[in-house]
Amino acid sequence: MEDKKFTVILAEDESDLIEVYSIALREKFNLLLAVNGKEVLERLEEKNGAVDLIILDIVMPKMDGFDILRKLKKDKKYKNIPIVMSTNLSDPGDRNEAVELGAKKYFVKADRTPSELADDVARMLAEQK
Repeated sequence: MEDKKFTVILAEDESDLIEVYSIALREKFNLLLAVNGKEVLERLEEKNGAVDLIILDIVMPKMDGFDILRKLKKDKKYKNIPIVMSTNLSDPGDRNEAVELGAKKYFVKADRTPSELADDVARMLAEQK
């Protein structure tokens, strides 16, 4: 019997990155895409909050990753959804801010391949089962 696939939102605004991350993530998860923070909220509403994890870029149009992280962690409907920051920002201050706001993990894109990110997310979700 096959396990149910976890549902993951990937919030990324760069089309080349969306493509490579999608390939790695679709192998393991039901993947929903968002190109900005506003679309993250739309995907959550579409799924009525039934999302297992969000991979969130920081630099995005309309609503950046920090804004969406703050908003989700204040919303009782979404505050328990784990959020992984995956960004090009490697400054320790950004990492600290993300963790203080409630991000479960903070990854710098240059430090991980898309497959490694997918494996890390799969491990995190398996641990919380």
